[in-house]
Amino acid sequence: MTLERPIFTSYSAAAVLGLPIIGRWPDDVVLLGATRNGHRRRGVVEVSRIGEPAIVEVGGILMTSIEYTLIQLCRAAPVADALAAVDAALRAPRHPKDRPALTTIERLRAEHERMLPYRGSRRTEAVLERATDRCDSVLETASRLLFERHGFAEPELQHSLYLDELGITAQVDFFWRDVEAGAEADGRGKYRRADIAESAETVIAEKDRENALRRRLRAFDRWDWRDCRAETPVVRRLDAMGVPRTRRPRSLG
Repeated sequence: MTLERPIFTSYSAAAVLGLPIIGRWPDDVVLLGATRNGHRRRGVVEVSRIGEPAIVEVGGILMTSIEYTLIQLCRAAPVADALAAVDAALRAPRHPKDRPALTTIERLRAEHERMLPYRGSRRTEAVLERATDRCDSVLETASRLLFERHGFAEPELQHSLYLDELGITAQVDFFWRDVEAGAEADGRGKYRRADIAESAETVIAEKDRENALRRRLRAFDRWDWRDCRAETPVVRRLDAMGVPRTRRPRSLG
């Protein structure tokens, strides 16, 4: 409030844009510094200015461009937090009411290359090589990282399956073609709507869809945030479905 024209970036600009993270939001406000040297004082972090970023205005708030914002986030945040935000920014609209993608992987890579060399560039590269426009939720991003941590094969994302008995095409979050196995990562919000009748219809429709998927696939399962955070329940389900462990287990910071 005391600064004349602060320029938000990193976590703070991501929050203004409505982008998610997996962990806890920091208490500090993150601003773009005036030099390549960062600066911290109580409640405010000024990050180093790398190159000359584009500045945009959103709702009367000045911030760095979406590409510069995300790269600054990649430098400072755990890979999981940064990947959740990047996946959300890249997400391709799949329904008429979906908002357009905020950027593309090509634009992010171009900004990364323009800013090189900079401290934290390897962290940025770790995020960009995993980023996708085919994740529909933060839970899906978290699940993908779980697969990698435990060495499971990388799945196809948003795989289409036609369910002839229902006359619809279903998008399965994760699909392992070699073992004809599918899985979905769902929160519980869509089943907890204020309108009880609408919620009941949602549950019935989802149950019909799930039953059809189970008949279509050799193996199918799903999990929520509680299972994903605990990890072991998801690992056991993947093993039971026969999902192979083809990668070296790898934990990312």
